[in-house]
Amino acid sequence: MSLIVCVLISAGTMGAAAQPAQAHTATYLDAHQVDLSKLLAPPPSVESARGQADMTTVLEVQRTRTPEKVERARADVKKTVFRFADVLGPAFNEANLPKTTALFDAANHDASIVAKSGKEFFSRARPYIANPDVHPSVPLNPKDGYDSYPSGHATFGYMTAILLAQMVPEKRDAIFARGREYGDNRVVDGVHYPSDVEAGRIDGTLVAEALMANPEFQKAFVEARAEVRTALGLN
Repeated sequence: MSLIVCVLISAGTMGAAAQPAQAHTATYLDAHQVDLSKLLAPPPSVESARGQADMTTVLEVQRTRTPEKVERARADVKKTVFRFADVLGPAFNEANLPKTTALFDAANHDASIVAKSGKEFFSRARPYIANPDVHPSVPLNPKDGYDSYPSGHATFGYMTAILLAQMVPEKRDAIFARGREYGDNRVVDGVHYPSDVEAGRIDGTLVAEALMANPEFQKAFVEARAEVRTALGLN
C-alpha cells in the first residue's frame, strides 16, 4: 500500500503542473508520478512455466475465437470511452457528452504516457514475435513488436471502468465486466498475453487513483459526472 500512497501523494502535489520536460504532453499526470518500473513485477520469461502458460492461452484463444468475437475485439482497438455505450445505452455518445469526451481523452492521453514508460522499460516481445504460430487479427505497427507489457488497452479499459463506475454506480458490475473484456480482447486480437492484460489492469488502477487525487481532474470529473447522469436520465 505504501507505494500506491506515494503515487497518490505525488499526483496530488504535482497535479497538472507536471515536470517541465513533460508539461507539453501530460494533462494531469505523467510517467514520473506512476513509475511502472517500480510498481509492476517483471513479465514472465519465455522459458518459465508462467511464460509457457501465457503462450498456450494465446494459442488456445486463437483456435477458439469466433468471427463475432474477432469483430468485437477489433472494434475495441479504438480507445474511446464510448465503447462502453453497450453498457450505458445509446444516450451515452460523444454528441451528448462534450465534457465527458474531453475528460476521458485527457485521461487516455496521460494513461498512454504511463503505459508507454512501462513498455519501454520491460521491452517484452509480443506473442506474434515470439511465436510464428500466432496470427493477429488486427493490423500491426512494426514499431510495436516489443511493446507487449503492460497492455495499453487493458490499462485504458480498466481505468475507464473505474472512473465510469464512480459516475454510474447503478451499473458498476456491468461496467467493470466491460472493462475486463476490453483487455481480454487484446488476447483475442493475438497481440498480447494474459499477463500483459493483468499488468494493464494494475496500471489502470494506479492511474485512476492518481487521477482522482488530482484537484484539477476532480473538478473536471465532477462536471463530466453530472453531464453523464443528466444524459442518462439518472438525476
